[in-house]
Order: sequence, then structure tokens, then C-alpha cells
Amino acid sequence: MWDAHSSGDVRGDAQEAPQEVTRTPLTAEEELRSRSVFATEIGTQLARQGWAVFPAHTPEERIRLFAVARIIEQRLGRRVEAVPEDICSMRFTVVDAAHEVGPATGASGRLTD
Repeated sequence: MWDAHSSGDVRGDAQEAPQEVTRTPLTAEEELRSRSVFATEIGTQLARQGWAVFPAHTPEERIRLFAVARIIEQRLGRRVEAVPEDICSMRFTVVDAAHEVGPATGASGRLTD
């Protein structure tokens, strides 16, 4: 019977070296393309149901999705809110102008003592 350990074959004794996860940044063109694709996907969901949830596992992905919300706003002509829903996703909603928080009509917007 053949045994790798007694035959002098060292492949059985070799251990895999741990590999570090490295991130490679996107080129400017790749970043624009990914934002455009995300905006189309999220915008379609917003148009269909008024809200969308999209994965965002890293701070970089969250920053990218905030920029995507601005792209969708430009396309829709309406305000789009992007907020973290949980540790790994962002929630997008179309904000109705009538429900935005702001000073009441006729109010000066100043705080009084």
C-alpha cells in the first residue's frame, strides 16, 4: 500500500499559506459604469415600488451608493433618500416633497428664545 507520508512525497505535509484579502480600487471608468448600473437597478425598483434595498458591506460601498442616490435624483427629478438599513444594506426611498421636514409656511426658520 502506498502512503504519501512514508514515500517521501512532501505534498501531503505542505500547508497552504494564508492569503490576505486585498482590494483593488476601481478605475474612474469602472466606477462610473458601476454607479450607472446600480442607479438603473435601484431606480427600476424605486419606480416599481417606491423603495429599494441594496447590499453595502463596506464603507466604500456605502459612499458609492450615496452617490448613486444623487444620480437617481437627477434622473427622476425627485429627492431620493439613501440610509443604512442594517449592517450590510442601504435603503432607498423617493421622498415626497409634501412630507419633507422643514420650516412651516410663513415661518422665518429662526429659533426664538
